[in-house]
Amino acid sequence: MIAVATPERTCVGCRRRRGQDELVRLVASHGRVVRARPGSPGRSAYLCPEENCLEAAEKKRAFARAFRGPVTLDPSVRAIFARPWNDERR
Repeated sequence: MIAVATPERTCVGCRRRRGQDELVRLVASHGRVVRARPGSPGRSAYLCPEENCLEAAEKKRAFARAFRGPVTLDPSVRAIFARPWNDERR
């Protein structure tokens, strides 16, 4: 049996590398950072499923760098990180 490697991505908050399936994928839509739908194209940013990574990303202005322009965080993203991690977030 052939093993398939999981792509790795870097969290924009803590800068740790993890498997893509362990992170929350975010995209910019009309100047707002929102959670990506499965298969959605375009530039994205990844975050660990921890509130402190979201706070670190905001503090470092990581979203503006990742999306190459000014963006605001949609309240729905903050709600994702406020509740305990579960499989529904992926």
